Amino acid sequence: MELKLQQTLIDLAKIFEQNGSKLFVVGGFVRNAILGFCETDTDICGPMRFDLVQKMLKNTPFSTKLVNKNLGTLHIKSKITNEEFEYTTFRTESYTQGGIHTPEKIVFVDDIKKDVKRRDFSCNAIYYDISENKLVDLCSGLLDTKMHILRTVDVPTKTFDDDGLRILRLIRMCCELDFDIEQDTMAAAIEKIDNLKDISQQRFNKEIVAILFSDYKYQAIKNPHCPTKGIKILCEIGAFGYIFREISFHMGKDALNSKLTKPWLHNFAAAPVLHRISVFCYEILKALDLEITKKNINAILGENGLVLSKKEVSLQAKLLCGLEELKALELGQESLFIQKYFDVITRLLDFARIFGLGQNVRTRLNIMKADGVPMEIKDLKINGQDLIKNFPNIAKTNYSKVLNELLSDCLILPELNTKQNLIRHLKGKQK
Repeated sequence: MELKLQQTLIDLAKIFEQNGSKLFVVGGFVRNAILGFCETDTDICGPMRFDLVQKMLKNTPFSTKLVNKNLGTLHIKSKITNEEFEYTTFRTESYTQGGIHTPEKIVFVDDIKKDVKRRDFSCNAIYYDISENKLVDLCSGLLDTKMHILRTVDVPTKTFDDDGLRILRLIRMCCELDFDIEQDTMAAAIEKIDNLKDISQQRFNKEIVAILFSDYKYQAIKNPHCPTKGIKILCEIGAFGYIFREISFHMGKDALNSKLTKPWLHNFAAAPVLHRISVFCYEILKALDLEITKKNINAILGENGLVLSKKEVSLQAKLLCGLEELKALELGQESLFIQKYFDVITRLLDFARIFGLGQNVRTRLNIMKADGVPMEIKDLKINGQDLIKNFPNIAKTNYSKVLNELLSDCLILPELNTKQNLIRHLKGKQK
Protein backbone atom coordinates (compact mmCIF):
# COMPACT_ATOMS: atom_id res chain seq x y z
CA MET A 1 0.00 0.00 0.00
CA GLU A 2 1.43 3.36 -1.04
CA LEU A 3 0.50 6.45 0.96
CA LYS A 4 0.16 9.92 -0.48
CA LEU A 5 2.72 12.04 1.36
CA GLN A 6 3.67 15.69 1.23
CA GLN A 7 6.62 16.43 -1.04
CA THR A 8 8.25 18.16 1.93
CA LEU A 9 8.26 14.88 3.84
CA ILE A 10 9.69 13.00 0.87
CA ASP A 11 12.48 15.57 0.60
CA LEU A 12 13.20 15.21 4.32
CA ALA A 13 13.42 11.42 3.98
CA LYS A 14 15.98 11.83 1.19
CA ILE A 15 18.24 13.79 3.55
CA PHE A 16 17.97 10.97 6.09
CA GLU A 17 18.74 8.39 3.40
CA GLN A 18 21.75 10.34 2.17
CA ASN A 19 23.07 10.19 5.72
CA GLY A 20 22.56 6.44 6.01
CA SER A 21 19.31 6.39 7.97
CA LYS A 22 15.63 5.61 7.43
CA LEU A 23 12.65 7.83 8.11
CA PHE A 24 9.19 6.46 8.89
CA VAL A 25 5.70 7.90 9.31
CA VAL A 26 3.85 6.25 12.19
CA GLY A 27 0.64 6.47 14.22
CA GLY A 28 -2.61 8.22 13.41
CA PHE A 29 -1.58 9.47 9.97
CA VAL A 30 -0.92 5.94 8.72
CA ARG A 31 -3.98 4.48 10.47
CA ASN A 32 -6.32 7.11 9.05
CA ALA A 33 -4.89 6.78 5.55
CA ILE A 34 -5.66 3.06 5.68
CA LEU A 35 -9.20 3.84 6.83
CA GLY A 36 -9.57 6.28 3.97
CA PHE A 37 -10.46 9.42 5.84
CA CYS A 38 -8.98 12.61 7.24
CA GLU A 39 -5.31 12.39 8.16
CA THR A 40 -4.08 13.70 11.49
CA ASP A 41 -0.83 15.31 12.57
CA THR A 42 2.16 13.71 10.91
CA ASP A 43 4.39 11.88 13.42
CA ILE A 44 7.69 10.60 12.10
CA CYS A 45 10.39 8.48 13.64
CA GLY A 46 13.63 6.69 12.91
CA PRO A 47 16.75 5.11 14.38
CA MET A 48 18.86 8.30 14.19
CA ARG A 49 19.25 10.00 17.57
CA PHE A 50 17.54 13.34 17.89
CA ASP A 51 20.79 15.24 18.54
CA LEU A 52 22.32 13.83 15.36
CA VAL A 53 19.19 14.81 13.45
CA GLN A 54 19.66 18.37 14.68
CA LYS A 55 23.25 18.45 13.42
CA MET A 56 22.30 16.80 10.13
CA LEU A 57 19.58 19.36 9.34
CA LYS A 58 21.75 22.43 9.90
CA ASN A 59 22.20 24.39 6.67
CA THR A 60 19.27 22.57 5.05
CA PRO A 61 15.74 23.76 4.18
CA PHE A 62 14.64 22.45 7.60
CA SER A 63 14.89 23.84 11.14
CA THR A 64 14.60 21.88 14.38
CA LYS A 65 13.36 22.57 17.88
CA LEU A 66 13.99 20.24 20.80
CA VAL A 67 10.69 19.29 22.47
CA ASN A 68 11.71 16.64 24.98
CA LYS A 69 15.30 15.53 25.39
CA ASN A 70 14.37 12.55 27.58
CA LEU A 71 11.94 11.22 24.99
CA GLY A 72 14.15 12.11 22.03
CA THR A 73 11.48 14.31 20.44
CA LEU A 74 12.03 17.17 17.97
CA HIS A 75 9.84 19.44 15.91
CA ILE A 76 11.14 19.61 12.36
CA LYS A 77 9.87 22.53 10.30
CA SER A 78 10.25 23.30 6.62
CA LYS A 79 11.69 26.79 6.08
CA ILE A 80 9.97 26.86 2.68
CA THR A 81 6.42 25.58 3.33
CA ASN A 82 6.23 26.00 7.15
CA GLU A 83 5.00 22.39 7.41
CA GLU A 84 5.93 20.87 10.76
CA PHE A 85 6.50 17.27 11.81
CA GLU A 86 7.22 15.66 15.16
CA TYR A 87 10.23 13.36 15.07
CA THR A 88 10.98 10.77 17.74
CA THR A 89 14.01 8.52 17.99
CA PHE A 90 13.32 4.78 18.27
CA ARG A 91 13.33 3.88 21.95
CA THR A 92 12.39 1.37 24.61
CA GLU A 93 10.61 2.31 27.81
CA SER A 94 10.30 0.81 31.28
CA TYR A 95 7.85 1.88 33.97
CA THR A 96 7.38 1.69 37.72
CA GLN A 97 4.35 -0.15 39.06
CA GLY A 98 1.05 1.69 39.23
CA GLY A 99 0.48 2.96 35.69
CA ILE A 100 1.67 6.46 36.52
CA HIS A 101 2.11 7.36 32.82
CA THR A 102 5.73 8.62 32.87
CA PRO A 103 8.48 6.13 31.89
CA GLU A 104 11.08 5.44 34.59
CA LYS A 105 13.79 4.59 32.07
CA ILE A 106 14.23 5.30 28.36
CA VAL A 107 16.86 3.77 26.09
CA PHE A 108 17.34 4.95 22.50
CA VAL A 109 17.66 2.07 20.03
CA ASP A 110 18.10 1.56 16.30
CA ASP A 111 15.82 -1.48 16.02
CA ILE A 112 12.26 -0.85 14.84
CA LYS A 113 11.19 -4.18 16.38
CA LYS A 114 12.08 -2.80 19.81
CA ASP A 115 10.43 0.55 19.19
CA VAL A 116 7.11 -1.04 18.23
CA LYS A 117 6.84 -2.81 21.61
CA ARG A 118 6.45 0.52 23.45
CA ARG A 119 3.40 1.58 21.43
CA ASP A 120 -0.14 1.22 22.74
CA PHE A 121 -2.48 -0.28 20.12
CA SER A 122 -1.76 -2.18 16.94
CA CYS A 123 -3.61 0.31 14.73
CA ASN A 124 -1.23 3.02 15.99
CA ALA A 125 1.89 0.89 15.48
CA ILE A 126 1.97 0.65 11.68
CA TYR A 127 5.07 2.31 10.19
CA TYR A 128 5.45 3.63 6.66
CA ASP A 129 8.91 3.54 5.11
CA ILE A 130 8.99 6.80 3.15
CA SER A 131 11.94 5.97 0.92
CA GLU A 132 10.67 2.53 -0.06
CA ASN A 133 6.98 3.50 -0.17
CA LYS A 134 5.81 0.52 1.88
CA LEU A 135 4.09 -0.32 5.14
CA VAL A 136 6.05 -1.96 7.93
CA ASP A 137 3.52 -3.90 10.00
CA LEU A 138 5.07 -5.87 12.85
CA CYS A 139 1.97 -6.54 14.97
CA SER A 140 -0.95 -7.23 12.60
CA GLY A 141 -2.00 -3.61 12.84
CA LEU A 142 -3.14 -3.46 9.23
CA LEU A 143 -5.60 -6.33 9.72
CA ASP A 144 -6.87 -4.92 13.03
CA THR A 145 -7.38 -1.50 11.41
CA LYS A 146 -9.31 -2.95 8.50
CA MET A 147 -11.38 -5.05 10.93
CA HIS A 148 -11.97 -1.97 13.16
CA ILE A 149 -10.51 -3.67 16.23
CA LEU A 150 -8.51 -2.14 19.08
CA ARG A 151 -5.86 -4.51 20.40
CA THR A 152 -2.75 -3.77 22.47
CA VAL A 153 0.64 -4.30 20.86
CA ASP A 154 2.11 -5.97 23.93
CA VAL A 155 0.38 -8.19 26.50
CA PRO A 156 -2.63 -6.06 27.48
CA THR A 157 -2.10 -6.28 31.24
CA LYS A 158 1.49 -5.06 30.78
CA THR A 159 0.34 -2.26 28.48
CA PHE A 160 -2.04 -0.92 31.13
CA ASP A 161 0.44 -1.53 33.94
CA ASP A 162 2.96 0.62 32.08
CA ASP A 163 0.52 3.47 31.61
CA GLY A 164 -2.92 3.53 33.23
CA LEU A 165 -4.01 6.42 31.03
CA ARG A 166 -4.06 3.98 28.11
CA ILE A 167 -7.29 2.56 29.54
CA LEU A 168 -9.01 5.88 28.84
CA ARG A 169 -7.20 6.26 25.52
CA LEU A 170 -8.59 2.85 24.59
CA ILE A 171 -12.16 4.00 25.22
CA ARG A 172 -11.62 7.37 23.57
CA MET A 173 -10.23 5.78 20.40
CA CYS A 174 -13.02 3.19 20.46
CA CYS A 175 -15.47 6.11 20.28
CA GLU A 176 -13.60 8.40 17.89
CA LEU A 177 -12.88 5.62 15.39
CA ASP A 178 -16.05 3.62 16.09
CA PHE A 179 -13.90 0.50 16.65
CA ASP A 180 -14.59 -2.56 18.80
CA ILE A 181 -12.31 -3.53 21.68
CA GLU A 182 -10.70 -6.96 21.45
CA GLN A 183 -11.85 -9.31 24.23
CA ASP A 184 -8.53 -9.78 26.07
CA THR A 185 -7.79 -6.05 25.85
CA MET A 186 -11.16 -5.24 27.41
CA ALA A 187 -10.66 -7.84 30.16
CA ALA A 188 -7.26 -6.34 30.98
CA ALA A 189 -8.71 -2.83 31.17
CA ILE A 190 -11.19 -4.06 33.79
CA GLU A 191 -8.51 -5.99 35.67
CA LYS A 192 -6.10 -3.04 35.74
CA ILE A 193 -8.65 -0.30 36.42
CA ASP A 194 -6.94 0.56 39.72
CA ASN A 195 -4.05 1.99 37.67
CA LEU A 196 -6.25 5.04 37.11
CA LYS A 197 -5.71 6.06 40.72
CA ASP A 198 -2.37 7.73 39.92
CA ILE A 199 -3.60 9.67 36.90
CA SER A 200 -4.07 13.43 37.31
CA GLN A 201 -7.47 15.06 36.90
CA GLN A 202 -6.09 17.17 34.05
CA ARG A 203 -5.34 14.03 32.03
CA PHE A 204 -8.82 12.69 32.79
CA ASN A 205 -10.26 15.94 31.46
CA LYS A 206 -8.69 15.58 28.03
CA GLU A 207 -9.85 11.99 27.55
CA ILE A 208 -13.37 12.26 29.00
CA VAL A 209 -14.26 15.47 27.18
CA ALA A 210 -12.97 13.87 23.96
CA ILE A 211 -15.25 10.88 24.60
CA LEU A 212 -18.29 13.12 25.15
CA PHE A 213 -17.72 14.77 21.77
CA SER A 214 -16.11 11.82 19.99
CA ASP A 215 -18.58 11.76 17.11
CA TYR A 216 -17.22 15.13 15.97
CA LYS A 217 -13.60 14.01 15.70
CA TYR A 218 -13.82 12.67 12.15
CA GLN A 219 -16.45 13.81 9.68
CA ALA A 220 -16.20 10.49 7.82
CA ILE A 221 -17.53 8.63 10.89
CA LYS A 222 -19.84 11.02 12.81
CA ASN A 223 -21.77 8.25 14.57
CA PRO A 224 -23.95 10.00 17.20
CA HIS A 225 -24.04 6.80 19.28
CA CYS A 226 -20.25 6.79 19.86
CA PRO A 227 -20.25 9.06 22.97
CA THR A 228 -22.99 6.97 24.58
CA LYS A 229 -21.02 3.83 23.83
CA GLY A 230 -18.00 5.38 25.56
CA ILE A 231 -19.97 6.28 28.69
CA LYS A 232 -21.36 2.73 28.88
CA ILE A 233 -17.84 1.29 28.69
CA LEU A 234 -16.64 3.67 31.40
CA CYS A 235 -19.45 2.33 33.59
CA GLU A 236 -18.72 -1.30 32.70
CA ILE A 237 -15.04 -1.12 33.62
CA GLY A 238 -15.70 0.90 36.80
CA ALA A 239 -13.84 4.06 35.75
CA PHE A 240 -16.14 6.73 37.20
CA GLY A 241 -15.06 6.08 40.77
CA TYR A 242 -11.55 7.17 39.79
CA ILE A 243 -12.59 10.06 37.58
CA PHE A 244 -14.92 11.68 40.13
CA ARG A 245 -12.80 11.24 43.23
CA GLU A 246 -14.51 13.86 45.38
CA ILE A 247 -17.83 12.02 45.17
CA SER A 248 -16.17 8.60 45.38
CA PHE A 249 -14.49 9.61 48.65
CA HIS A 250 -17.89 9.90 50.28
CA MET A 251 -19.69 7.05 48.54
CA GLY A 252 -17.01 4.52 47.69
CA LYS A 253 -15.93 3.98 44.10
CA ASP A 254 -17.68 0.60 43.75
CA ALA A 255 -21.02 2.04 44.88
CA LEU A 256 -20.54 4.94 42.51
CA ASN A 257 -19.98 2.77 39.45
CA SER A 258 -22.81 0.40 40.30
CA LYS A 259 -25.26 3.29 40.54
CA LEU A 260 -24.06 4.71 37.25
CA THR A 261 -25.07 1.52 35.47
CA LYS A 262 -28.70 2.63 35.78
CA PRO A 263 -30.34 3.34 32.40
CA TRP A 264 -29.80 7.12 32.44
CA LEU A 265 -28.15 7.54 29.05
CA HIS A 266 -31.18 8.10 26.84
CA ASN A 267 -31.32 11.84 27.63
CA PHE A 268 -27.62 12.20 26.89
CA ALA A 269 -28.00 10.37 23.59
CA ALA A 270 -30.83 12.71 22.58
CA ALA A 271 -29.14 15.93 23.72
CA PRO A 272 -27.91 18.50 21.17
CA VAL A 273 -24.13 18.83 21.23
CA LEU A 274 -24.34 22.23 22.99
CA HIS A 275 -26.00 20.57 26.01
CA ARG A 276 -23.95 17.38 26.36
CA ILE A 277 -21.91 18.55 29.34
CA SER A 278 -25.08 19.76 31.08
CA VAL A 279 -27.01 16.53 30.51
CA PHE A 280 -23.97 14.40 31.43
CA CYS A 281 -23.55 16.16 34.78
CA TYR A 282 -27.30 16.25 35.48
CA GLU A 283 -27.82 12.54 34.81
CA ILE A 284 -24.84 11.55 36.95
CA LEU A 285 -26.10 13.58 39.90
CA LYS A 286 -29.63 12.20 39.54
CA ALA A 287 -28.39 8.61 39.23
CA LEU A 288 -26.47 9.09 42.47
CA ASP A 289 -29.48 10.70 44.20
CA LEU A 290 -27.46 13.86 44.78
CA GLU A 291 -29.01 17.33 44.94
CA ILE A 292 -28.42 19.73 42.09
CA THR A 293 -26.27 22.20 44.01
CA LYS A 294 -23.23 24.29 43.06
CA LYS A 295 -21.09 22.14 45.35
CA ASN A 296 -22.13 18.85 43.73
CA ILE A 297 -21.87 20.29 40.23
CA ASN A 298 -18.34 21.43 41.03
CA ALA A 299 -17.52 17.90 42.23
CA ILE A 300 -18.39 16.60 38.75
CA LEU A 301 -17.03 19.41 36.59
CA GLY A 302 -14.52 21.33 38.74
CA GLU A 303 -10.92 20.74 39.75
CA ASN A 304 -11.71 17.36 41.32
CA GLY A 305 -13.83 16.27 38.35
CA LEU A 306 -13.48 17.09 34.67
CA VAL A 307 -11.35 20.19 35.41
CA LEU A 308 -13.42 22.52 33.25
CA SER A 309 -12.69 26.23 33.49
CA LYS A 310 -14.26 28.18 36.35
CA LYS A 311 -16.29 30.12 33.79
CA GLU A 312 -17.68 26.91 32.29
CA VAL A 313 -18.44 25.40 35.70
CA SER A 314 -20.27 28.60 36.68
CA LEU A 315 -22.31 28.45 33.46
CA GLN A 316 -23.24 24.81 34.01
CA ALA A 317 -24.22 25.55 37.61
CA LYS A 318 -26.63 28.23 36.37
CA LEU A 319 -28.15 25.90 33.80
CA LEU A 320 -28.53 22.95 36.16
CA CYS A 321 -29.79 24.94 39.14
CA GLY A 322 -32.16 26.79 36.82
CA LEU A 323 -33.51 23.49 35.56
CA GLU A 324 -34.25 22.42 39.13
CA GLU A 325 -36.04 25.70 39.84
CA LEU A 326 -38.17 25.20 36.74
CA LYS A 327 -39.53 21.97 38.18
CA ALA A 328 -41.00 23.75 41.17
CA LEU A 329 -41.80 27.10 39.53
CA GLU A 330 -45.28 28.37 40.38
CA LEU A 331 -47.58 30.09 37.91
CA GLY A 332 -47.08 33.83 37.98
CA GLN A 333 -43.38 33.59 38.88
CA GLU A 334 -42.14 33.30 35.27
CA SER A 335 -41.10 36.94 34.93
CA LEU A 336 -38.91 36.87 38.05
CA PHE A 337 -37.36 33.60 36.87
CA ILE A 338 -36.54 35.18 33.51
CA GLN A 339 -34.91 38.13 35.23
CA LYS A 340 -32.82 35.90 37.50
CA TYR A 341 -31.49 33.80 34.64
CA PHE A 342 -31.65 36.40 31.90
CA ASP A 343 -27.98 36.07 30.86
CA VAL A 344 -28.50 32.35 30.08
CA ILE A 345 -32.25 32.21 29.54
CA THR A 346 -32.22 31.16 25.89
CA ARG A 347 -29.74 28.36 26.50
CA LEU A 348 -31.47 27.35 29.73
CA LEU A 349 -34.87 27.01 28.05
CA ASP A 350 -33.30 25.06 25.18
CA PHE A 351 -31.71 22.73 27.76
CA ALA A 352 -35.00 22.42 29.69
CA ARG A 353 -36.81 21.38 26.51
CA ILE A 354 -34.90 18.06 26.60
CA PHE A 355 -36.79 17.25 29.83
CA GLY A 356 -40.13 18.67 28.72
CA LEU A 357 -39.83 21.70 31.00
CA GLY A 358 -40.12 25.47 30.67
CA GLN A 359 -43.03 25.94 28.28
CA ASN A 360 -44.75 28.54 30.52
CA VAL A 361 -41.50 30.48 30.81
CA ARG A 362 -40.96 30.38 27.05
CA THR A 363 -44.46 31.73 26.48
CA ARG A 364 -43.97 34.49 29.04
CA LEU A 365 -40.55 35.40 27.57
CA ASN A 366 -42.07 35.83 24.10
CA ILE A 367 -44.85 38.04 25.51
CA MET A 368 -42.33 40.17 27.41
CA LYS A 369 -40.21 40.63 24.31
CA ALA A 370 -43.26 41.63 22.28
CA ASP A 371 -44.33 44.15 24.97
CA GLY A 372 -40.85 45.67 25.25
CA VAL A 373 -40.51 44.73 28.92
CA PRO A 374 -37.03 45.63 30.28
CA MET A 375 -35.08 42.50 31.09
CA GLU A 376 -31.67 43.92 31.95
CA ILE A 377 -30.57 47.00 33.88
CA LYS A 378 -29.36 48.56 30.64
CA ASP A 379 -32.98 48.41 29.37
CA LEU A 380 -34.18 50.73 32.15
CA LYS A 381 -34.87 54.36 31.26
CA ILE A 382 -32.90 55.45 34.31
CA ASN A 383 -29.20 55.07 35.07
CA GLY A 384 -26.52 55.93 37.60
CA GLN A 385 -26.31 59.58 36.50
CA ASP A 386 -30.03 59.96 37.14
CA LEU A 387 -29.58 58.54 40.63
CA ILE A 388 -26.74 61.01 41.35
CA LYS A 389 -28.88 63.93 40.22
CA ASN A 390 -32.16 62.98 41.87
CA PHE A 391 -31.13 60.83 44.85
CA PRO A 392 -27.95 62.21 46.47
CA ASN A 393 -28.81 60.33 49.64
CA ILE A 394 -28.31 56.94 47.95
CA ALA A 395 -24.73 55.63 48.29
CA LYS A 396 -23.06 54.71 45.01
CA THR A 397 -22.34 51.25 46.40
CA ASN A 398 -26.11 50.65 46.50
CA TYR A 399 -26.82 51.70 42.91
CA SER A 400 -26.75 48.15 41.56
CA LYS A 401 -29.18 46.96 44.26
CA VAL A 402 -31.55 49.89 43.63
CA LEU A 403 -31.55 49.39 39.85
CA ASN A 404 -32.17 45.66 40.23
CA GLU A 405 -35.15 46.40 42.47
CA LEU A 406 -36.51 48.80 39.84
CA LEU A 407 -36.02 46.16 37.17
CA SER A 408 -38.04 43.68 39.24
CA ASP A 409 -40.80 46.25 39.65
CA CYS A 410 -40.86 46.85 35.87
CA LEU A 411 -41.29 43.14 35.24
CA ILE A 412 -44.58 43.38 37.12
CA LEU A 413 -45.55 46.83 35.82
CA PRO A 414 -43.82 47.41 32.45
CA GLU A 415 -45.44 50.85 32.14
CA LEU A 416 -43.10 52.05 34.94
CA ASN A 417 -40.20 52.09 32.50
CA THR A 418 -40.03 55.79 31.72
CA LYS A 419 -37.54 58.12 33.38
CA GLN A 420 -40.29 60.21 34.95
CA ASN A 421 -42.23 57.22 36.26
CA LEU A 422 -39.13 55.49 37.64
CA ILE A 423 -37.97 58.62 39.49
CA ARG A 424 -41.47 59.11 40.93
CA HIS A 425 -41.72 55.41 41.82
CA LEU A 426 -38.33 55.40 43.58
CA LYS A 427 -39.20 58.54 45.56
CA GLY A 428 -42.37 56.82 46.68
CA LYS A 429 -40.43 53.74 47.80
CA GLN A 430 -38.11 55.91 49.91
CA LYS A 431 -40.92 57.50 51.91
